[in-house]
Amino acid sequence: MDCILTLPMLVCIAVLSMSEERDSHHDIVLATKTYIAKTLHAQVDMRPWPGTGALPRYLSNAYLMLHGELGGEPTLWLFAREQSTPAVVERHLVVLGEHWPGAMIVVFDQLPSYARQRLIEKGISFVVPGAQLYAPGHGIDFRSRARRPTPMREVLRPSSQATLLYLLLHSDAVGCARSATELAPILGQSLMTASRSLAELEAHGLAKRQKTGRTKEVCLAHDPREVWRLAQDRLRTPVLRRVTLLSGMPIDAQCWYVAGLSALSRRTMLAEPIAQTYAVSREAVRELEAAGGTVVPDASVLAGEADAVTMEVWSYDPAPLSQDGVVDPLSLFLSLRDDPDERVQGALRRMLEGLPW
Repeated sequence: MDCILTLPMLVCIAVLSMSEERDSHHDIVLATKTYIAKTLHAQVDMRPWPGTGALPRYLSNAYLMLHGELGGEPTLWLFAREQSTPAVVERHLVVLGEHWPGAMIVVFDQLPSYARQRLIEKGISFVVPGAQLYAPGHGIDFRSRARRPTPMREVLRPSSQATLLYLLLHSDAVGCARSATELAPILGQSLMTASRSLAELEAHGLAKRQKTGRTKEVCLAHDPREVWRLAQDRLRTPVLRRVTLLSGMPIDAQCWYVAGLSALSRRTMLAEPIAQTYAVSREAVRELEAAGGTVVPDASVLAGEADAVTMEVWSYDPAPLSQDGVVDPLSLFLSLRDDPDERVQGALRRMLEGLPW
């Protein structure tokens, strides 16, 4: 039987959706007030900011904006509606600074530890209710002891990260379970390294192993999307450094994989940059230098040269995860997730949305 939605039904659905959004906003605002009252022993009054209507649409959609005072100083509270990278938040604050002269504090419902650290490095004030209040302009840096990072939340070793990304990328394949013996040659690891990587993923709750016959096989601990979400604060960019090489040098094309914005333009509708970027392993760079190639340490020195090529030296070999000469989408995301360009961030989101999970 077909279901026909009438206009009154659609209106009702829209009203319910708006009601749920208001409830969500009320909860995070109340949690923030309660957290500040508990940590600073001060009451904070927050009121809708009338300047929201003069802002670009993307900003007014990104935050619920309330204003009040903290420590006697006018403060604009920005309740993030969705998770944005620290670089994007920084760009938003620059634009908001043209409309609001006072202090600004961004409020997140939750925030990975790597993102908190980057916000602190950039001097951006933020609150995670129940976990942390960082407002250097107000002389505040409070972290709840119950939320201190533990060893279980440290970043993964490069070999373990490569193993996790391989499992995520092949999660829809038949017989996705793998043993250390099977994974070692695929990822170019020793059997000892492969075993240690699987043990580390299991300890972090990202993978699980079960004994099948005489071997232990591993698969993801949850569905791929959930594992990817849980792993965000344990993953790092694979890029150790960027160097420049002039074309014409001896290059083993099989060891080079399109990376950076060059790769993102291949995977999305983003315009392709003039200068090409490739990912290589540390071993490939050493072999290149041993063969007589001259590597310029500063990637920006020859950036304007027509025959200049940028090389990203990765902490793990990009080859096992790459396909058709282009680096894998998950490593690509990690290498660009702090790029401040909103076009790049939009392209990264669309790329991840195209994954089968």
